[in-house]
Amino acid sequence: MSTSDSHGTRLDPWFDSYAARAHRMRASEIRALFSVASRPEVVSLAGGMPYIGGLPLEEIGAMTQRLIVEQGEVALQYGSGQGDEGLREQITQVMALEQISAHPDDVVVTTGSQQALDLVSTIFLDPGDVVVAEAPSYVGALGVFRAHEADVVHVPMDEDGLIPEDLDRTLTALAAAGKRVKFLYTVPNFHNPGGVTLSLERRPQVVEICARHRVLILEDNPYGLLGFDREPMPAMRSMSEEGVIYLGSFSKTFAPGYRVGWAVAPHAVREKLVLASEAAILSPSNASQAGDSVLPGAL
Repeated sequence: MSTSDSHGTRLDPWFDSYAARAHRMRASEIRALFSVASRPEVVSLAGGMPYIGGLPLEEIGAMTQRLIVEQGEVALQYGSGQGDEGLREQITQVMALEQISAHPDDVVVTTGSQQALDLVSTIFLDPGDVVVAEAPSYVGALGVFRAHEADVVHVPMDEDGLIPEDLDRTLTALAAAGKRVKFLYTVPNFHNPGGVTLSLERRPQVVEICARHRVLILEDNPYGLLGFDREPMPAMRSMSEEGVIYLGSFSKTFAPGYRVGWAVAPHAVREKLVLASEAAILSPSNASQAGDSVLPGAL
């Protein structure tokens, strides 16, 4: 695309000043989708947008008012770069439903799990590194990896999720080609956009394959607690604390507008995530964290 108009005047006078990674950025497919899906006359099944009209909004409004009156001096102030300790404690209880045993110190609160994706990419990805992911993959994650100048290599799925044999072959081929694979990105539950769930039998297989190839697993799980026909399946994080970074979010189980997500990572990785988060946003919103810690438990 030309950066000049018909008169030869450069449309963007700063074009030559951008970092190389800025030229790899593309318009967000999610932003384009939400611009249509948010119209009041549209009932969209294309995006992961909870039905906010189903929430008891009057009760939430009353609780929010009480929160600001009673805790406003804390809720409206800067907070910890790692996130509120009380909320982190509650997050460990949420993850226990998927058999994850974690301490609040293991948790880093983020501005939605989307920010967690960016933080993990910031601390792990160099230009030309490889991220392995399911085919197809969540477009929001692909945009993050592209912005960090990584190459994405896809592994096929079937009705039981990611195919372990294909994952093993792919990682073997990439290693033989001298490619640096930094992590496997996977959405194991109610996959976006594939809709499938990684079977119970395959989960330890995927963990073992990645451990053998010394490849980290980035387990993105915004949907795991939304099933109706069975108890939540054990997370891969429950099978390997050192080999898995787990991402969670309240965007689907409560309200996306609060923008509260989290990452659980091995100790050394967690420290770098906190540093990266502080550099990016100083601290996550205290008001949003207070709302998420009070409101879901009160409803």
